[in-house]
Amino acid sequence: MSGSFTRVSEKSIFSEPERPCMKNKLLIIQYSLAGGGAEKVLCDILNRIDYDRFDVTLLLFQKYGVYLSAEPESVRIKVFDPAQMAFGWKLLFNRWTAKLVPSGLWTRLKLYKALGLCGKYDCIVSFMEGWSVAVHSKLRSRARRNVTWVHIDMLANHYSSGFFKNDAAETEAYDRMDEIVFVSEQAREAFFKLFAGEYPSRVIYNLIEKDNIIQKSSESCPVEKRRKYVLCNVGRLAPQKRQDRLIRVVARLWHDYGLDVEVWIVGEGELEADLRRLAKDLKVDDRVVFCGFQTNPYPLIKNADIFVLTSDAEGLPVVVSEALCLGKPIVATRITGPTELLAEDAGLLTSMDEKEIALKIKALLDDCALCSHYEAMARRRSEIFCPDKSIEQIYAVISGENS
Repeated sequence: MSGSFTRVSEKSIFSEPERPCMKNKLLIIQYSLAGGGAEKVLCDILNRIDYDRFDVTLLLFQKYGVYLSAEPESVRIKVFDPAQMAFGWKLLFNRWTAKLVPSGLWTRLKLYKALGLCGKYDCIVSFMEGWSVAVHSKLRSRARRNVTWVHIDMLANHYSSGFFKNDAAETEAYDRMDEIVFVSEQAREAFFKLFAGEYPSRVIYNLIEKDNIIQKSSESCPVEKRRKYVLCNVGRLAPQKRQDRLIRVVARLWHDYGLDVEVWIVGEGELEADLRRLAKDLKVDDRVVFCGFQTNPYPLIKNADIFVLTSDAEGLPVVVSEALCLGKPIVATRITGPTELLAEDAGLLTSMDEKEIALKIKALLDDCALCSHYEAMARRRSEIFCPDKSIEQIYAVISGENS
């Protein structure tokens, strides 16, 4: 059995030869580069990092995702592929069976040696909750400094617990970090309600490439407008995002208020078939346009009349930040993230009640002056996004400055 653990493949998937280097060695742990907001932010960070200062390795559990091709050549990508491993390793790192594995086993197997990680890092960063933190906690001795990011309101959406044997194991993983970075003040508040204890922390808003977003929004729109009014929503078709709520809002706007409206839903996911069925049942399937995943969603956001977010939980939604950059009137559920982003009257917040959401949208569509007001307020609020400042804040947390 011991041989099956040590021989992952003829060439270690994580072997990394030592080489003389005055750069700061940085290891970033991420599950994949699928098309989510956090993955998009990581991609933008990696395209901003100064590679004269940093030697960067990106450790992925699965080498897939729409942002994979966008990573700069300077990033060394290592993949921990369970398909290459014996059954014992598959069990250890399978999301759904992780709870069956005694937490002590992770330590006894000395994960960092089994994976062939050699040498030390100046900093290891786990960029998301769950798997990244679980692995990171077992590699922490390989770095001078250990930092983790939290992108979600964990009190409202504690999905990461599925990667740990129990709550105590997850708490212990965070205890092993030198600092936790939150993408919003509200995400930090939620975390400290869930996890008791003292954790060094700071808030760094997502790096948003405002100029790039505005430039790309001028490209041709892949969808033709068919109705008088267009709403837009961008996000994974997943339970947390609640596009079903948005479809019901569209049905109410059309059937109850007679507003000639359609919605462009930009994204893909496991709920697409269910959402299409719902639209048909509500007799608005000709008013719900499924646009699929778009590498450039900005022309769609720009050409819509209102950006709408109906999620149950977020951290600091990238799509709302992008809509602000494009000067869009925004209607969003009053949850962690939008509440902070839409401060200073930058957008309309609503409860999760479908009638209230519909009435907020109707108010904007019925009043051009109100719509213009929120366009101007969105552009003003977008001034908080400065990628140069964001990357300096990231450098500071990596080095431990001001901690």
